[in-house]
Amino acid sequence: MSASPAPKKILVVEDEAEYRILLREILGKAGYAVSDASTGEEGWKLYAEQQPDILLLDVMLPDMTGFDFCEKVRSGKIRPHTPILFCTVRSAVSQLAKGVKSGGTDYVLKPFDPDNLLVRVRSALDHGLA
Repeated sequence: MSASPAPKKILVVEDEAEYRILLREILGKAGYAVSDASTGEEGWKLYAEQQPDILLLDVMLPDMTGFDFCEKVRSGKIRPHTPILFCTVRSAVSQLAKGVKSGGTDYVLKPFDPDNLLVRVRSALDHGLA
């Protein structure tokens, strides 16, 4: 009997507790191993320790922007090709374009539809990016 593969690891970096809890619940029920942080600094420490398969980043964190966090990942040595989904209430095209320009893979607008979130996470993971 072969062991089942380990669940994909997701790191959520989100300063709003309600969204962190909701994301943890949705992603956990879908079979992912979820950890979370409320600041960019805390998120960076977890990222370095856990080397997750995918990141969900809020755009506006208390100590840095999600875009800055993304650029730090992309220019670093720890899994620089990790898929990154931005979670934001900002629907302005300029914000979304900035996210892609900083190296983001995709985005989810808050409030989000759980099915849409899961489809985007699966898509980012399935396209050979993780």
